[in-house]
Amino acid sequence: MKYKCWCKATDREDKEPRYSHNWVSAKRASFKVFEDHIECGSWMIKNSDIESAHLFRTKQMLIPVNVLQIITPTGSYQFGFNPWANPFRHLGVEYSESNIELSYSPFSIALRLLVVAYLGYLAWENWLKT
Repeated sequence: MKYKCWCKATDREDKEPRYSHNWVSAKRASFKVFEDHIECGSWMIKNSDIESAHLFRTKQMLIPVNVLQIITPTGSYQFGFNPWANPFRHLGVEYSESNIELSYSPFSIALRLLVVAYLGYLAWENWLKT
């Protein structure tokens, strides 16, 4: 094994990374880089099966985050890494890189609105008691 770190991973996103419900239920597992393949939990991706790899650099609440997207003939995988994790130089496959801003899915927007509305309700109730 060349490298190992923890990550959050989903195979339900096939475009640029974004805030979505797919990340809420994402796999949390050890990301392992070997000479000829990558493992993440039960997933095993051979280097020879990788059609393309792209590293997205972004921020989540001012914290730098890296998301690696790997495309294979059978699907698309996204792996989210903490700022201190650096598996990219150990991959053994070529990858492109870009900086992005995370977009919001309709689910993510609705969830944020519900949280703000609930917090407003709690503040209103607290204000009425005084």
